[in-house]
Order: sequence, then structure tokens, then C-alpha cells
Amino acid sequence: MTESMAPYLDNDQLFDAAGCLSDTGLEALRDDRLDDLGRLEAAEHLTFCDRCLRRYTELLERIQLSAPMRDLIPQVQALMRLRSFRILTNRYVSVAAAIALALALWRFGAFSAPTAARPEQTADPRPSFSQMLSGALGAASDGLNDLLDSMQSAALSGWAQMADHNQNKDGPTAVTGE
Repeated sequence: MTESMAPYLDNDQLFDAAGCLSDTGLEALRDDRLDDLGRLEAAEHLTFCDRCLRRYTELLERIQLSAPMRDLIPQVQALMRLRSFRILTNRYVSVAAAIALALALWRFGAFSAPTAARPEQTADPRPSFSQMLSGALGAASDGLNDLLDSMQSAALSGWAQMADHNQNKDGPTAVTGE
């Protein structure tokens, strides 16, 4: 019978006559062969009995842990690069939106100080609201397009560098292995 199919240990066998966890009880705890009440009693006992905790720790140290099946460092580094790129991109988008809003408000005169009554200027007609709005939105659109183009080229450059790095990492090992 395998350990996973082994029956639960009877809770009467969990403790010895001195009130400490028995060797059978410690092994059952390690092999997960205790019911909920037995696990609770064993955990409670281990919180205050240093002798049993030391015995249980020694029992666990004898277990041979296998090494991970594959190296996770490249995956974690790629994930960190992607997250940092997203954070950086989000910051640039927020700054670009704030700049566009500030320029639009400045263009419409929100930041100018109120002046006294101006004398009429007949030589230079004042542009209409729709002309001002069209000009501001056109300028904002051009600036946003330039910003997005530069961000896209930076992203493509970053992805190309990551692909080159991965290709260079895989390429030389295959060549030197021959």
C-alpha cells in the first residue's frame, strides 16, 4: 500500500505516555496521514513543545528535496522586463495626457491673467472658437502621433533586443555542442 493510500493514524497513537508526540505520530504528520483533529492536536503540541519540534524538524531534514526541473531565472527576468516596460509606458502616457491637457488649456487662455478692457483691434480679426479648437486638436493629435510613434519604435527595439538576446543565448550553445 502506498503512503498516499495509507489509512489515517488513530489519534490514540499520536501521543506517547509522557504526553509528547510519538515517533509513529510524527511520521504520520510528515506523511499527511492524520485527520483534521489529529493535525490540529499535533500542530498545537508543536507550538509549545521544543523537544517534539526538534524531533519533527530532524525528521523533515532527512527528506531529500529534488532540484527544480528547469531554471526559472530567464522567465522571471523576462517578466520583470515586461512589467517595467508597462510601468514606464503608463508613466509616459500619463505625462503625455497631462501635457496635452495643459497645452489645450493654455491655448484657450485658461492661464492668462484677466486684463482690462482691450481696445478693439480691427487689423487682426479674432479667430472663432471652432478655428481655435480645430487648431488645438490638430496640434495635440500631431504631438500624440509623434509620441506614440516614438513609443512604438522603442517597444519594437526592446522586443528585438530581447529576441536577439534569446537567439544569441540559444545559438552558441548549439554550435559549441558539436
